[in-house]
Amino acid sequence: MVATPPRRRVVRLALLDAFTAGAGLGYLAHQYREALVANSAAIGLALLFVFVLGYLVHVAARVLRRAGSRVDAIFAEELRNKPSPGPR
Repeated sequence: MVATPPRRRVVRLALLDAFTAGAGLGYLAHQYREALVANSAAIGLALLFVFVLGYLVHVAARVLRRAGSRVDAIFAEELRNKPSPGPR
């Protein structure tokens, strides 16, 4: 069996999750059609809130990843400047 790269595997799993969520939401929309029509404004605002929350999580993850790489660079620089532990 050929191992797939981690990034490709993550994309496959994300697509599978999106398909599963879409199928579930489609089933629920079919079952609760009248409730969706009666409360469309509240559902629209909730979806907007979910998208904004997702965007904020994405931005926070990007900022934390950037900060982590800066900390890694600082540690690497400090380790480069550290004298060797060998006898003098």
